Amino acid sequence: MKKVFLISNSFIVATLMAGILMCACNGKKTVETTAPVADSDSVVAIVEEETIPQVKFNPEVFSSSDQWLDYKVKIAMPIVDSPDIQKNMRQVVLRNFGLKDATGEEDFKQAIINSSKRQAADAKAELEEMFAEAEFDEDDYRPKYSYEDEITVGCVTDGYVTFENVGDDYRAGAHGMPWQYRFTVDRATGKQLKWADIIKISMKTRLKPLLKKAVIDQYFNDDPGMMDSFDLPGAEPALTPEGVWFGWGAYEIACFAAGIPECIVPYDKLQDYLTDYIKEVIEKSRTDKDSQKK
Repeated sequence: MKKVFLISNSFIVATLMAGILMCACNGKKTVETTAPVADSDSVVAIVEEETIPQVKFNPEVFSSSDQWLDYKVKIAMPIVDSPDIQKNMRQVVLRNFGLKDATGEEDFKQAIINSSKRQAADAKAELEEMFAEAEFDEDDYRPKYSYEDEITVGCVTDGYVTFENVGDDYRAGAHGMPWQYRFTVDRATGKQLKWADIIKISMKTRLKPLLKKAVIDQYFNDDPGMMDSFDLPGAEPALTPEGVWFGWGAYEIACFAAGIPECIVPYDKLQDYLTDYIKEVIEKSRTDKDSQKK
C-alpha cells in the first residue's frame, strides 16, 4: 500500500467539462466534448458460465472549461444482459457519483449533465459573490472552481465487481476536498455490498484493533503518531482479490497532509468477522486477471 500525500492545490486536475453546462450559466458558448462509443480496446468484456451475466463497461466522459469552472467526469458504466441487474448496477454507480435519488432507470448521460449544471450554477454563484466582495480588478487573480470525478473498474471476478472512485472539489482556499474510495457490486444481484453485507453486525466494533494495526502497518509505515484519532471508516468496505479494502477520507483520522489512509485486510484474518453471505460471494470470485482494468 503506497502512502499518498496531498499538498495544497497540486491534487486538483483542472480539465474540461460538458459544454452545454456553462451556456446557461454565463452566456458564453463552450464546446461539448463527449467520448465516442468505446472501441474493443477500451471495453472490458467478461464471458463466463451461462449462469453468470456478461459484464461490459462503457466509459462516458463529460468535460468543459470556462472563466469560472474546470470540470471533468469520467465514469465506467456497466452493461449487462439482465434488465434488473443492469438497473441495480446503474443505480449503484450513479449514487456513488452523487445522485442519491438515482433509480438506475435514468438516461445516464442526461442525469450526469443535469447534475453538472446544478453544480456549476452553485459554484458560479459562490465565486461571483466572492469576486464582487473582494473588489478584484479585472487583471487580478480571480477564483476558479475545479471539479474532477472519475469512477473506474478496479477488478472483476465471478462473484463481484469493485469500482474505484477518485476526485477533488475545489472552490478557492488552500486546497480542495479530495476523495478516494472503492465500492463493490454483487454480480448476481447488481446491488452494492455494504458494511452489513460484508461484516457481521455483532463483530463490527470488534474490528477496530485489527483495522488500526493494518492501517498503521500498511499506510503510516508503523508510525501511529501520524494519526490524530482512530475510528471505523465512514466509507463502505470493498472486496479485492487480496482481501477486504477499508478507506478513510481526508481529515477523518489524520491531518490533510497525511493523505487518504487505506488498508487491505486478507480474508484469512477476517474469517470470524465475515458474513456467511459474503463468504459465498468470495468463494465464487475466481479473478480473471486478463479481464481486470485499472
